[in-house]
Amino acid sequence: MSKRFLISAALAVALTSPAFAQFPPPGVYLCVDMQGAAFGTLGLAPAGDYDFRSSTAIGGTGQMASSGNSVNAVSGPLADIGLTGSFSTEGGRTSFMFSTNMGSVLCATPA
Repeated sequence: MSKRFLISAALAVALTSPAFAQFPPPGVYLCVDMQGAAFGTLGLAPAGDYDFRSSTAIGGTGQMASSGNSVNAVSGPLADIGLTGSFSTEGGRTSFMFSTNMGSVLCATPA
């Protein structure tokens, strides 16, 4: 194999792998607003499907998309409120910081 082919193949893998490796872990996340008030519960499935439950009028199912550590709702009630944000995982705990047209929201795995 040529050196040029190997470099091209390595570059292709490096440029496409992070998107697959960075999808948020599935699970149940508790969400609060920036005043610490309960906002709801986000259930996230491996393929990006979500189920959001809240004591407010917002609730239902939809789909999220991810690129790197960026996340946005593409359908359902969270898309209706313009949810976009990012996630990080440290010490086995994942948290999301979202912006919506209702304000900022923090979602995290329970302690």
